[in-house]
Amino acid sequence: MSKLRVWLLLVCAALVSTAHSQPKPADIVLPDPLAVELPPGRHDLGPADPPLRDLLGGAHSGTLKVTADLATAVGPGPVKVTWTAWDASGKPAGARSGVVYVLPTGMTPVGSSGDENATGGNNAARIVRDATGHVHMIWVDSGGPSGRTGPTYRRASVAPDGTVRLETPPINVADKGPSEWNAYPSLTLAGDAVQMIWQGGGTARTRRLSLGSGGPTFGPVYDTGVKSEGRDVGPDIAADTRGLHLVTPSAVYGFSADGGRTWQSEPVPLPKGQRVKTISVAPNDSGAVDIAFSSVARERTSNDENKGAGGWWQLRTIRRTVDGRWLDPTDALSGIAGWGAPPPNEDALADWVRIAADSHGGLHAAWHGTGASHIYGHDSAYYAWRDVAGVWHPPVQLIPPDPARGVKFSFAPSIAIDDDRALVVVFYDVYAGSTWLGFDSAVALMRLGRMVGHLLPVTQFCQEAAKVGHPELVLSSRFPAVASAIWRGPDGHVWLDVLETLATHYPGANGQLIVYHRVDVTSLLQ
Repeated sequence: MSKLRVWLLLVCAALVSTAHSQPKPADIVLPDPLAVELPPGRHDLGPADPPLRDLLGGAHSGTLKVTADLATAVGPGPVKVTWTAWDASGKPAGARSGVVYVLPTGMTPVGSSGDENATGGNNAARIVRDATGHVHMIWVDSGGPSGRTGPTYRRASVAPDGTVRLETPPINVADKGPSEWNAYPSLTLAGDAVQMIWQGGGTARTRRLSLGSGGPTFGPVYDTGVKSEGRDVGPDIAADTRGLHLVTPSAVYGFSADGGRTWQSEPVPLPKGQRVKTISVAPNDSGAVDIAFSSVARERTSNDENKGAGGWWQLRTIRRTVDGRWLDPTDALSGIAGWGAPPPNEDALADWVRIAADSHGGLHAAWHGTGASHIYGHDSAYYAWRDVAGVWHPPVQLIPPDPARGVKFSFAPSIAIDDDRALVVVFYDVYAGSTWLGFDSAVALMRLGRMVGHLLPVTQFCQEAAKVGHPELVLSSRFPAVASAIWRGPDGHVWLDVLETLATHYPGANGQLIVYHRVDVTSLLQ
């Protein structure tokens, strides 16, 4: 029996749902996020054990005393807690309930959001670890307990024993500039700085975090002037020795040689009559940049989901040279069965593309689409490799449907590079019979266009909760966004840094959790 299943069985026995009958609701402010991580070596936490003790004691109501009713130790999973405020005479002044999540070791709660797509879309990086080992994260916070809207940044450090120390609170990096629900930010390392980008007010906005000897320092927010009007995705940004490169879902490329203060921009050349859905950029060692995008060659004739409607979205790539030329416009799936122009009752849709370059001259692309199903929304995640000769090899379906395990569809793969290999993280839905439970996730190792070994689980909350008969315990992993490079620890272990949204439909839950997840991929890379 797996550790996770044992933990889920423990939490089933430990769920607390007591509530006090109170005369009125109290103005009790609860901690955000309502989640803690199990310290290394621990399988449960009691109400007097840090960090659970500190979270329970973090609720407040002015000058009133506030207590929590949790009385037993709990393992990973949700637990309903009621906080009570007491007046000066010792009588209850009111109460407020919430759901606290205890997460397994290696999954650190860093924030919350009202947006289930807080770490999507996966055409851009949301997390990076700098040369000193500090971890930088960004997500969109919209409609959640914090009351913030727009791009949210947080920084952490990781001790040799794996303990994470959060060095900042969640920070709204938009400052007082435009900040929208669909900001969908990304970030990248740029020398001795972290460069952040998001969309607001119809353009891409950027801000630089300098990592000098005096400590991290935020610069001002700059409006790049580059049009960016993505609906469910935002701009992508990357850096090389020449400067900063951005692309937006409005099909615009931008370049800055002065740390994001000023920008030059131009349209990305598209086939006549086409438009971009998602877009990604990757500098290569030649000084050029490669751009991959989902290009709408033919609109669907109907908006009905779960049926084909003649839609054709190509996976296209193009290269921009140092001297400003656009070369090698390519339909990367040309001639591949299932990806050409479909009949009116089918869809051939390639979407949510991510591209990465390795130091050997190879290009790695990942996306999801309907190459197998031919039906809108019935997506599978794919990966393809372009060799140094410029030839795209046939795509690989990363997680084929598996009815025995309740797996039907998979989505929005995210890429990390290690030498000439790509680690691709993908999330997939899980059913128990006809009942949809949520999403689990896994990582695949790809080399020379092929999968090496087997998938390594990243999260398996859905499958494990189904096995123990408690689907209400599900934490659904949405849009796991992986750092673009792995991290090798001094002890020889290799880590994949992932920022993901853990969504829940557990009654009384407060928003979605944003989690920094450290995945040990040592065995995968051996």
